[in-house]
Amino acid sequence: MRSPDELVLLARHILDQGSTKLSQTTLCRAVSTVYSALFHTLAKTGADLLTAKTKNARSKHAWRQVYRGLEHGPAGKACENKAIMKKFPSPIRKFGKIFVEMQKARSRADYDPHSKFSKSLVEDYINRAEEAIKDFNKADVKDLNAFCVYVLFRLRK
Repeated sequence: MRSPDELVLLARHILDQGSTKLSQTTLCRAVSTVYSALFHTLAKTGADLLTAKTKNARSKHAWRQVYRGLEHGPAGKACENKAIMKKFPSPIRKFGKIFVEMQKARSRADYDPHSKFSKSLVEDYINRAEEAIKDFNKADVKDLNAFCVYVLFRLRK
């Protein structure tokens, strides 16, 4: 499991390389890393809530299956669904919004060779993601559980 907190710290460390002019490769790596922090926050929360939070109380295989069940594309699409997202409390809506924004930025950073990022923009991404993760982790368990089920499973009517 990747620690979301460590990923945020790593993104900050990537920016603190001592150079006043960071390369686009370095900035893109920080963007990818901060998106990973958001993704792993959601994967861990879902796995903890849908199996059990403590290692002794859960099946290792079931926890891993839920953790690995989170898919980038469907999770992003779910977070873009304004009709459903508005039903969640503010910390979860905020998390969903930055998740989508960072997913798009990560896609540009990883796959668009002409994408450009400034250090100040990447610092802003990191700060906003870190705040969203902290607020998300403080949300009511009932709301977190509903959100994780929503992003992990296809809606059926």
